[in-house]
Amino acid sequence: MTTESQLAANRRNAKIGGVRTSEGKAVSKYNALRHSIFRQALTEYDQEFSAGVIDELEEFFTPGDTLEAILVERIALCYLKLFRIQKAETEYMLSRLNPRVEVLKDVFDLSFGELEVLNEGYSPRICKEDVLHLCDIYGRYENTMQNRMYRAMHELERVKRMKRGENVPPPLAADVTGLGSFGEK
Repeated sequence: MTTESQLAANRRNAKIGGVRTSEGKAVSKYNALRHSIFRQALTEYDQEFSAGVIDELEEFFTPGDTLEAILVERIALCYLKLFRIQKAETEYMLSRLNPRVEVLKDVFDLSFGELEVLNEGYSPRICKEDVLHLCDIYGRYENTMQNRMYRAMHELERVKRMKRGENVPPPLAADVTGLGSFGEK
């Protein structure tokens, strides 16, 4: 069992340790991602997504044990998926608003005419068919991910409150629609 003097010494030592330089912070900000599911979920497609988001979430929620860390990572994964949904939707909109425009160079000889590109347009990083397929489920998928993220946030709050000794009622869940997340019965 830890004594009061050991706890006090640990608190004092915690104040003097840690990374202080910007170089050290740049290196250490990925420490939490080294073996996590979140780090493995990041792809080349997510380059604009901040890999430091899990560190920021951990700083905000300060998980005290493995269960809390899992819930924080769950929140980060849901946020990553929301980012992907928004990025794919943006790519679809950009490709529709700025399409490739081609015209025939020689209008008199259609059989041998060459195409001239007037506007290259926006080329999404994922193919048009994939974007069109995703477009059908954007709203439902986005709502599902938001609900999962908020559920993880609420569960994390419940766990933290129970640890502090608060009397926390069980979560209440009501299925108002009677349907599953994508319309399944």
